[in-house]
Amino acid sequence: MRMTTVFMLIACLHVSATGLSQGITLSVKNEPLKSVFKKISKQANISILFNDNDLKSTSLVSIDVNKVPLEQVLNECLKGYPLEYTIGNGIIRIRKKKYPVPTALPDITSAVAATLTGTVSDATGKPLQGATVLVKGMQLSTSTDAEGRFKLTVTNADDVELVFSFIGYKTQTVKAGTQREFNIVLEELVSGLNDIVVVGYGSAKKKDNTGAISTIKSEDLAKVPVSSVTNALVGKLPGLIAIQSSGQPGADASSLNIRGFGSALIIVDGVEADFRNIDANQIETVTILKDGAASIYGSRAGNGVVLITTKRGNIGKPVITLNATTTLQRPTYFQKMLNSGQYTTLVSESYLQSGQPANAVPYTQEQIDKYYAATEPGYYNTNWQKLIVRDWAPMQNYNVSIRGGSQKIRYYAFLGTLNQGSFWKKNGGDYKRYNFQSNVDANILDNLTMSITVSNIIDRINSTNRPQNGGGYLFADLYNNKPMYPASLPDPSKIPYSGSATGGALVQSNRDLGGYSDDHFQTASQTATLTYDVKAIKGLSLKAFGNYMQVNDNQKSYARPVDMYTYNVDTKEYTLASQYNSNTQLTQQKSVTTTLTGQFSLNYNRTINDIHQINAMALYEIYTLSSDFISAGRSDFTFPTLDQLFAGSLNTVSNNGSASEMSRKSYVGRLNYGYKERYLLGMILRADASAKFPAASRWGYFPSVSLGWRLSQEDFMKSFTDLDELKLRASYGASGNDGIGNFQYLAGYGATLMPALFGGVPVMGIAPLGMANPTLSWERIAIYNVGVDYSFFNRKLYGEAEVFYRKRDGIPSQKTVSLPSSFGAELPLENLNSQNNRGFELRVGTMGSSNHWKWDVSANVSWQRAKWDHVEEVPYTDPDSKRIYQLSGQWIDRTMGYISDGLFTSQDQIDKLGFTYPGNPVLKMGDVRYVDNNKDGVLDWKDEVEIGKGQIPQWMGGLNINLNYNNFDFSALIQGAFGYYKHVSLVSYTQTFFDNRWTAETNDPNALIPRLGGTGTNGLLSDRNFRKADYVRLKTFSIGYTLPKALMQKINFQSVRFYVGGSNLFTISGLNKFNLDPESPFTIQDGQPTTSYYPQMKTIMVGANISL
Repeated sequence: MRMTTVFMLIACLHVSATGLSQGITLSVKNEPLKSVFKKISKQANISILFNDNDLKSTSLVSIDVNKVPLEQVLNECLKGYPLEYTIGNGIIRIRKKKYPVPTALPDITSAVAATLTGTVSDATGKPLQGATVLVKGMQLSTSTDAEGRFKLTVTNADDVELVFSFIGYKTQTVKAGTQREFNIVLEELVSGLNDIVVVGYGSAKKKDNTGAISTIKSEDLAKVPVSSVTNALVGKLPGLIAIQSSGQPGADASSLNIRGFGSALIIVDGVEADFRNIDANQIETVTILKDGAASIYGSRAGNGVVLITTKRGNIGKPVITLNATTTLQRPTYFQKMLNSGQYTTLVSESYLQSGQPANAVPYTQEQIDKYYAATEPGYYNTNWQKLIVRDWAPMQNYNVSIRGGSQKIRYYAFLGTLNQGSFWKKNGGDYKRYNFQSNVDANILDNLTMSITVSNIIDRINSTNRPQNGGGYLFADLYNNKPMYPASLPDPSKIPYSGSATGGALVQSNRDLGGYSDDHFQTASQTATLTYDVKAIKGLSLKAFGNYMQVNDNQKSYARPVDMYTYNVDTKEYTLASQYNSNTQLTQQKSVTTTLTGQFSLNYNRTINDIHQINAMALYEIYTLSSDFISAGRSDFTFPTLDQLFAGSLNTVSNNGSASEMSRKSYVGRLNYGYKERYLLGMILRADASAKFPAASRWGYFPSVSLGWRLSQEDFMKSFTDLDELKLRASYGASGNDGIGNFQYLAGYGATLMPALFGGVPVMGIAPLGMANPTLSWERIAIYNVGVDYSFFNRKLYGEAEVFYRKRDGIPSQKTVSLPSSFGAELPLENLNSQNNRGFELRVGTMGSSNHWKWDVSANVSWQRAKWDHVEEVPYTDPDSKRIYQLSGQWIDRTMGYISDGLFTSQDQIDKLGFTYPGNPVLKMGDVRYVDNNKDGVLDWKDEVEIGKGQIPQWMGGLNINLNYNNFDFSALIQGAFGYYKHVSLVSYTQTFFDNRWTAETNDPNALIPRLGGTGTNGLLSDRNFRKADYVRLKTFSIGYTLPKALMQKINFQSVRFYVGGSNLFTISGLNKFNLDPESPFTIQDGQPTTSYYPQMKTIMVGANISL
């Protein structure tokens, strides 16, 4: 006879209909089904009857529900198993499933019975297997099969009410009446309160969080067609300022700035690392810590923290996912070059407008007309841009992953490759990336888990010898090419001269001609984690974490000499016009950076009597870093094609090297407490020791405290049935900063970087390191934050709001004391300066489903600004000096300059000016007409006023749109930035420069470019060339189609999705008329801003995602 186990934990054998639908709160992980039944039985006051043999085929169960009806909990527990249940006479009976599955009590009389059938599905039409169908007021229920179908036999069917329920969906009640067939669509519950969010050194439920955090999940990242995952974060997380200032392959990542504080600390799977080169498909979540919650990372977290969690294995059969995309890239904005007629026109104008005599002008009008026509010999019109630059540059991204596991072991592996081409036509370089990662989690014992993570990233940035970003580099050389020179010569072995003094982009953009500069990185990381659950003390666990990471950086730069010639069509002679690189030069550099991270923690996580929630941690961390650098170089290679060091001249040998080490140890404590999931308290204390400070101030202590009040859990709020969640939060956190040089508190001597000459012989020596400050200590940072989280109407309306204030004290600086030149040393650093930041963030969204539609649309906006409280500076007594130059008490991002009143359009305006310009230049029509702001008769620095803000936007915003209709999906991000400025200085001899210049014929007072060859005062920083850079742009979009499920089942695929997308496709900005991207960098060339940079890219992408 088979053994039958009966839990008779409650004496009462009867439950009412109300008891059947009471709320169950249960959170278990990897427990036997038998154990879970025991907990359900105790909580629901009901007996559970089952056969032990029926449970042998089941595995461990994980479930996390809060106040969910009993039937939904049972359905979730039995999901995927050939088991069913019935409820009657105070007993739940578990038995093997039979098909079809009617569950009726024997007191139903078949003579008066009616059969009710139908299906249960979600808003997209997907069948819901295991949904509960309950006859209201009767102890009669069933569950749906794999196709979502159900069947019930009832009496008095016209009076029956059916209750349909499923975990994660809103319960629906339907009166049968004369209806016998039902097609029920359940609305998804999308509260997300039980979602797990990543916090420092752990995780927590979203509902229990008391800090200011923002999270984005993998499905939102992978939709974005970008090469660097940093660009996928733009506009998606409130408080995150992300700016992409370059489109260069391998160097197109966005800078990440949280709330305007500065560069954030990046933590990848528990380790400080760079994540710009991680494939977006590897990432599970990205979370930013913006307030006191970042204090848990101590001295490194003063500017906030970005937490990256990669994907891990899960329980289930292996799922292989293949993803392939092909992308075309082109610049968002690109300065069009002039033709020969326009170019010579500008040259002639500059001579004439600068007062040169007509016979000094290099081109006559007849010659200019011939250049426009470009039909006679010697009158060329070369489109260098078309010859050198692609219309579209290619990019391919392919990756494959496998994910699955069992109760004992879970695994995830990823392999991906990215190939991003530059838009130089002839061997202009590219960027290649290879990503590998393997994550394995294994239950070695019932209470011992091991996790292993192995990752390897190889980056290969293959570029030209001429740098591609910054003032005076390759793009400046492109614009310096003159169209009057031919692109080819009769002798194809000779390189044509382009008119550029620096060699010209024809040579510099081709690695085979001008040389190359390669930068190859390899980042290898291995992590092991052991977690031991102490059986003797419920909720207590021990954890050991270790990581080894090594970053190898190998750089090789080779410059080849190139002779460039002109050709005389009359004499048939070649003339050496210029030479790019006078000789061959090879430089190689190698650096190896190794880090070791060890963490040992004691963790306690337990809920006592369903009232007290306690989560505590004590952690010890040790971190070491070592770095080695070596470089070598030679020149004058006998064989230019042999680019190896040994082939260079022994007389030109150069070498260098260095090494450094540092270490840090820290103690961390955290306590999170919740009372009835209603009142929340979080406390953090971290202690860091830094060798950069003397023993008396070496340790920095960084506390944090946060409070939360879930008003929605209060009894007096229960009447507001449309309220899902309402939580108030407040926090304070402290951190520090030790971002100064080593041993500033010690006096001593160090080796000189340059040798001294004694008798003509170079001799290395030592020199004083400078004055010491034995009282130097930590910079102190405090941040205050108040926030609210809200959700109404089952997330039909949701969002959060934050207000913050940050105070920095003790910022290291030098005292401004005048010292005699004979003093021989600089004053030491002291903790002198202070500043504050303040701002707010808002996010509002709507989520839901209707018929075949599902949507999630949200908008976010944030504002921030910083002010100097005190800056160590010379005392200003003059009112104008104080107004213009004093920093203390002023906004950090203000920019001072002159007020202009257009351009002079008549000599009469110049004669009646009434004040003098700096240097008393001869003013002419077309020069800038400035305003003597203080009316003192002189234009000088005293006339400067605030003409704009800084380079970092004060306002950031984003509109995120995610829509699904049946098998179609659409996502888009409209992103904007406001409250920042750019110095508009157009590159000469471009179409935009030509179209925006002043000429005597147009005499436009509002022309951006003043008179060519005009006075130097035309370039003063003023409101006419310092422009608002506010913009709104379609940052990303994608449209996808997933093949029907029925077709997938026939071909034995999990899913197949095809999609198209793009990024940076259009922009609305005041800089559009100047053909400038609003995210362009602020670079300096010869003391002036320049637009010579590698432009940002717009992309169009097609791809496919296949799961097997």
